[in-house]
Amino acid sequence: MVDFTNPEFVETNGVTLPVYRAGPDFSETDKPAIVFLHGFPEIAYSWRAQLEYFSEAGYPVIAPDQRGYGRSSKPQGKENYTMKHLSGDLAGLLDHYGIEKAIFVGHDWGAIVLWQLPFYIGERVMGCAGLNVPLLRHFPIDPITIFRERLGEQMYIVRFQEEGACEPILEKDLRETFKFFLRKPGNGKSSGKTSFAFEVESLDLISLLQAGEDAWGGELLMPEEELEYYVEAYTESGFTGPLHWYRNMAENWEAQKQFLVGGQLPKVEKPCLMITAEMDRACPPNLADGMEDLCKPYTRHDLKGCGHWSQQERSEEVNTAIHRWIREYF
Repeated sequence: MVDFTNPEFVETNGVTLPVYRAGPDFSETDKPAIVFLHGFPEIAYSWRAQLEYFSEAGYPVIAPDQRGYGRSSKPQGKENYTMKHLSGDLAGLLDHYGIEKAIFVGHDWGAIVLWQLPFYIGERVMGCAGLNVPLLRHFPIDPITIFRERLGEQMYIVRFQEEGACEPILEKDLRETFKFFLRKPGNGKSSGKTSFAFEVESLDLISLLQAGEDAWGGELLMPEEELEYYVEAYTESGFTGPLHWYRNMAENWEAQKQFLVGGQLPKVEKPCLMITAEMDRACPPNLADGMEDLCKPYTRHDLKGCGHWSQQERSEEVNTAIHRWIREYF
């Protein structure tokens, strides 16, 4: 079992990241190293089932709390949270452990970073496994403009853009915040609630959080004692660093232009696995349709009846799908 109270602290790319590690030493096995990248508002703890499973299967595995999260460094200013910084952190992490290349697995924002690694640090990437968020084409306009035009000013990513606007709401009662975010679809029979958390057309999650638990739908993802890991982590970090990741989406879109060939991103020619979740309201499975044209070789696995927090809600199925893919290609 991984001790999530006692990480290693690794200096990389100008920041210090807490890292949770398990399995054999990287130099003592022929099996590839696997790096797990958490999303928002998560921490490395979200990969606890995967670290246990793959380390027991003989793989060296690591999961960092990424910059701005938990006990990591929290540089001030959104300019310190661009894709160049986030990918550079991971290259430095591999350098620290003497790993030439690794398999990267990412969920949510971790998947957004994951799908950019072939362009930013491609020589360090053996393969990519993304959960919920797919590799997407380069948008014709920046994504914040798209969200604002299609979903309005109340859409949560649009609201996140202004520093200091949402932090006080999210930090007011951290336990309540994580009880809101970390939910899975429920049947809705006992309370009359909707079957899905976040079933709102505008994706105005901040107003839904403020509306209280009776409005949320679904059911708590995990026991409250596990929820404490998130509460403690964000008591340490707050939300400003994590929200700065969102505040660079337009800048990251602009920076992505450096990789375009003929106006398009080049095809990722590394083994890629995409795991979708049928009941993810923010990242529905159809976002991954057509991804087979963007990377090869490509594998897709669809989780039926699963919500957004797929590696925690369906850990066994996710582990099996990733392991089957790894054995096929590596």
